[in-house]
Amino acid sequence: MTDAQVIDRGAFDRFMESIGGDADFLAEMLDTYFDDSPRQLAAIEAALAAGDVEQVRRAAHSLKSNSATFGALAFSAQAKEIEMMAKEGDLRGAETRVAALAGEYPRVERELREMQNGV
Repeated sequence: MTDAQVIDRGAFDRFMESIGGDADFLAEMLDTYFDDSPRQLAAIEAALAAGDVEQVRRAAHSLKSNSATFGALAFSAQAKEIEMMAKEGDLRGAETRVAALAGEYPRVERELREMQNGV
């Protein structure tokens, strides 16, 4: 995935329009996202290790929804795959997907920070 594809610019622009272009509000929301996302990833990893399918589902759902808000659509889709695996009660192979998701997060954060600086 190239950096240009990490964040869907159209989705990000629609979000900015929905908040009236308020850069301060964007900063608050992104700070919350940057604080929460690593916790959600850690929760997914811990729940996966514990075999807690419901907690995997919940954390993946939150990460999916929050990421989509800012236009991190590919990252959101990865979280949705994990959410669906948990919803179906079958986490076979989830470790690989979770590792890929965790590995992609720094790119999402970096791109969002760059976009925020451009607002």
